[in-house]
Amino acid sequence: MKRSLLLCLALSQAVTAWAQPAAPGDYDRAVEARLAGDPARAAALLEPLVAIDPRNSDAWVQLGLARLALGQLDTAEAAFNSALTIAPGYADARIGLARIAQRRGDRAAALRALDGVEPGNPDVVALRRQLADAPAANRWQMDVDAAYSWVDAPQRDWRELALQIRREGPVATVGARAEYARRFGRSDVYGELQVDYRLSDAARFYATLGGTPDADFRPEWQIGLGGTVRVHEGPNATVLTLDARQARFASGDVQSLSPGIEQYVGGRMWFTGRWINLFDEKGTHRSGYLVRGDIEANDALRFFAGYADAPDTDEGTVVDVRSFFGGVSLDIGRGRTLRLNLAHDDRATGADRTQLSAGFGLRF
Repeated sequence: MKRSLLLCLALSQAVTAWAQPAAPGDYDRAVEARLAGDPARAAALLEPLVAIDPRNSDAWVQLGLARLALGQLDTAEAAFNSALTIAPGYADARIGLARIAQRRGDRAAALRALDGVEPGNPDVVALRRQLADAPAANRWQMDVDAAYSWVDAPQRDWRELALQIRREGPVATVGARAEYARRFGRSDVYGELQVDYRLSDAARFYATLGGTPDADFRPEWQIGLGGTVRVHEGPNATVLTLDARQARFASGDVQSLSPGIEQYVGGRMWFTGRWINLFDEKGTHRSGYLVRGDIEANDALRFFAGYADAPDTDEGTVVDVRSFFGGVSLDIGRGRTLRLNLAHDDRATGADRTQLSAGFGLRF
C-alpha cells in the first residue's frame, strides 16, 4: 500500500511538472538571446512557450526568426504561418516569409509575401530594395568533363567526354546528361534524365533514367533512385545517403545498393563513407567500401582525396577494383569552376588504368 502511494505521488509530481507553464521571463530571454546572436537558445526557450500557448502569435514569430537564423527554412516557414493563422495582418510574419522566399531564390514569392504589409515599413522598404537590386538567380548549371585513361597493354587507352545541364527550382531540379566513351576500340553514347526533389530542408529524393542505343559496354538501360537525410544540423552536420540502381547490360542485369554517411567537421571539412553492394548478372552478391575526405581551403578552393575497395562493372561484368583518387576544384569567377582529378584503378582481373580528367562548370 505504501509503495502504491509513493508511486502515485511520483506520477502526480511528474504530471504537474510537465503541465507547469514556462517561466514568465522565457519570452524576453528568448528575444534577448536571438538579438545577441544565439538563435539556438532562443528556439529552445520558445518551443515550450508555443506548446503551452499555441495562440501566442508573438512567440511564433520569434520562433520563426530564430529558425530562420539557423537556416531551418521549413520550420521557420511553419512558425510564421502559425502566427498568420492567429493574426493574419502580422507584418513581421509576412516579412519573415518574404525572407525565406528570398533565401530560396524565389523573388516572385518574396514580393507576394510582402503584399498587404504597409509599404512604408522600413523593413519592407529595405527588403524590396534588396530584391530589386539582386541579380537574377543562377538556376541553370552546365558541366563539361573530359577524361583520358592510360590502360595497361594490350588494351587501348580510353577517352571519355560528358555534358550535363541542370535547372534548379525552389523544390525540384531537373537535368539531362550525355556521356561519350571510347573503349576497347568501340564507342558508346549514354544519355540520362535526372530529377532531384526537395522534400524538406533536411531531406532530398532523386531519380534517374538512362540508356545507351546499340550498347557495347555501357548499360542498355538503367534506373536509379536515392536520397539524402540530414539527421544533425550545424557545422558538424551528419547526412545519411542511399543510392540504388538497376542496370541491363548485354551480358545480363546488375543491381547496386549503396548506403552511406557524410560527416561535416567545422563546416569546411567533411568525410564520406559508402558501403557498396553489387549483385552481378548471375545474382552473386559482392560488397566493398569507399572513403573520401573533402576540405575547403577557402571560399574558392577545394581539395578531395579518397580510396575505394569495391566491385565495379566492366562491360556488364562485375570485377573487384581498388581505386585511389584525388583532385581539386577552383572557382575562377562568378559562376565558373574548374576541376582537375587523377585516379588509378587496380583491377583484380583485366587491365589496370590511370585516369586524368578535367572539367568546367558554369552557372547562369
